Amino acid sequence: MKPSNSRFSPITRLDTALTVLLGAGSLALYVRTLAPSLLFGDSAEFQTIAYTLGIGHPTGYPVYILLAKLFTFLPVGDIAYRVNLLSAVAAALTVSLVYLILRKLGAWQIPAALSVFMLAFAELFWKHASIAETYTTSAACLASIFYSLFAWKESRNPRWLFLAGLFGGISLGIHTTVALSGIAILIYLVLSARQKVDWLQASLGALAGVLLFLSSFLFLDYLNASAGYYNTAVRHALSVWGMTPADFDSPFERLAFLYFPPQFSGQFFAVSNEMIQERLKEFFSGVSWNVMIALTGVISLFISHKNSTFRWREAVLLLTTFATFLPFAASYNVDDYYVFYIPVVLLLVIAIGLGFSAIAEVLSNLPKLPNFIPGTVTGILILANLWISFPYTLSSLESRIPPFVDDYETELFTSPDTRRFEAEQTLERVEDNAIIFTGWDTAYNFYYVAHMLQGRTEMDFHETYPQDDVSDLADSTLAYIEANIDTRPIYFTERPSELANRYKITRIGSGLFRIERK
Repeated sequence: MKPSNSRFSPITRLDTALTVLLGAGSLALYVRTLAPSLLFGDSAEFQTIAYTLGIGHPTGYPVYILLAKLFTFLPVGDIAYRVNLLSAVAAALTVSLVYLILRKLGAWQIPAALSVFMLAFAELFWKHASIAETYTTSAACLASIFYSLFAWKESRNPRWLFLAGLFGGISLGIHTTVALSGIAILIYLVLSARQKVDWLQASLGALAGVLLFLSSFLFLDYLNASAGYYNTAVRHALSVWGMTPADFDSPFERLAFLYFPPQFSGQFFAVSNEMIQERLKEFFSGVSWNVMIALTGVISLFISHKNSTFRWREAVLLLTTFATFLPFAASYNVDDYYVFYIPVVLLLVIAIGLGFSAIAEVLSNLPKLPNFIPGTVTGILILANLWISFPYTLSSLESRIPPFVDDYETELFTSPDTRRFEAEQTLERVEDNAIIFTGWDTAYNFYYVAHMLQGRTEMDFHETYPQDDVSDLADSTLAYIEANIDTRPIYFTERPSELANRYKITRIGSGLFRIERK
């Protein structure tokens, strides 16, 4: 079906039906491959703090945590499964929103509907729709901002700008990378907004969103859950960052620590030019010839044709946002930098959908061509493109394991009780008031089992070395150990050889060492 002759295509009943079907189908896909239970590392952290209402690692994620808390009340699976489910729902919502965005931008229904499957089946996106993480939730937030902007441009109802600003503000409490779109959005508004009321509504929405984000943070900060980032990684190790308790005793000092984290300050734009080029080459080789389709889609927005007027401002928005997110991801000096490609993939799929729609429109202008041919040919092209992903899609559906999962992660899908059993085996050997120093990848597994499943809430678990480039215990950690060793049993999951001169070290079975006074 062709778009309307207006600048922005209205959403029809058929569009509404397709939106629901696409969202429901995507959700079924992600639920089929949803991680069944407890994970590890950051995912285990989110699964735990969603229940305990603790603050997360930088940047804290307070809005995400409160959303995840709502999901913990669902009567399905265990707590860990329910938090995983938030990622699936957010991913399905993102898929639906991308379809609506394409329709708002004038894409034909068939290319728009089929193109969104390229996002739904994208390996990186699919994986993070199946585990407890913030990336699909932040993608839904970004898509909501874009849809609100285009709905405002169509209707000129400034309330849509309020919503866009609101989503932008609360995104600070979901994942701050969404804020990278702020530059492009500001340019778009400068080019498009002519009324004071538009700017007022956008500003009020952003203010309301920021206040909601700050309120969420202050609420969680006030609760100060022991099963949270403060207790796990920060307070015992303040000296590693040159800080004292006085530097961490107010909410806004803690907020500054989370949003301007000293441990990550040297990682932004910290990759060599050679490595950036290698990462970009890897990214574009992964999307292959779809780049040309995407370029076609963006170019089509600059062209006025019989079915719609040109939308160069929207093209500028998409291009500027893409040019902001991609360099950030490619230059971020972390091992899992590729997860920051998720918003880039989202933008790319929008451009690809526009590209296939432009092809359909060109075909429709050919003389004596039956009306059904353009949509049919374009649909076949998209399905042929999706055929490349069919083998791993089928394999994932059969195995119930999402694509892009590393070998060591597979066990968490095939044997979902693995992490719980491992934690239980360790915890059965320690006292109810024990302190355990361990790695980040296991700390929240212990919290989940001890605090949530066993009710042993007096136990504390700490990351031994919270600063990656520091392999010695912090002076404040040593002081913390000294202050507690006479009243609480203290354990390490790796032998703390540097403490051999201070304390007696006793091996307590496999992977557990107790320290005591000599």
